[in-house]
Amino acid sequence: MLTFASNKISMSNSKFQIPESQSEGHLISIVGAGPGDPDLLTVRALRRLEQADVILYDALHGTAILDLASPKARKIYAGKHYQDGQHQTERQDKIHEQLKQFACEGKRVVRLKAGDPFIFGRGAEELAFCLQQNLRVEVVPGITAGLAAATCFHIPVTLRNVNSMALFYTGHKRNGGFENMDEVASIVKANAPVMVYMGLKNLVLLSNELMARGVSSDVPMQIVSRVGHPDQQLFTSSLGNIESDLNQIEPPMPSVILIGTHAHQVNSTSIL
Repeated sequence: MLTFASNKISMSNSKFQIPESQSEGHLISIVGAGPGDPDLLTVRALRRLEQADVILYDALHGTAILDLASPKARKIYAGKHYQDGQHQTERQDKIHEQLKQFACEGKRVVRLKAGDPFIFGRGAEELAFCLQQNLRVEVVPGITAGLAAATCFHIPVTLRNVNSMALFYTGHKRNGGFENMDEVASIVKANAPVMVYMGLKNLVLLSNELMARGVSSDVPMQIVSRVGHPDQQLFTSSLGNIESDLNQIEPPMPSVILIGTHAHQVNSTSIL
């Protein structure tokens, strides 16, 4: 049965409004910062940064976006880096405590997250906490790294009459292995691209797992490093060649990987 949760998000003139049932005087905005280029922020994200009293920000790999905020805003680092030794549950609990503390002080808080808050960003956890605490909260979308990488380097995610789906996938291993590998292999075999986040360190192992499930070693692979930054780079390889290629080059992090039969750049000779 289709239901409409009008008590959660009300709409007027096609614009999202803050739920009326929540207390006034403060606003928590969980904001997607996009891939890093300030020009790729949404207009709403920019407005929230300019209005913020407090900004809890993730590892953004540069200060350009933070520089758009009011000089009066208090900026507090709340991010993480690869293997930085932080206990992630404790880190997240501290973020929740800070959100509640500043909201109780009547502040306008921006929780600034790289990419989109709901794609490998723990934005859902923070939203759930705010709702449970009856805090006034909204979520502002951002451009996720996988889509930004594809578009910036002219790599189509979908193609008419060729593929009609795509997959966001984490390259982290869990319990000693990758999750849902049979399904991932099936998606690649169906000519759809897989966008792999946080997977550079395990990329050779991931490639071997795909080939062990019958995916061709010739399937293209694109590694996009530091997408959205002036020094963004594209590294081209394939499932079968990635091990030898990574012995010769070391793509900078953060990187997002695109794997798929049609995961290559459109150019003047492309037949679509």
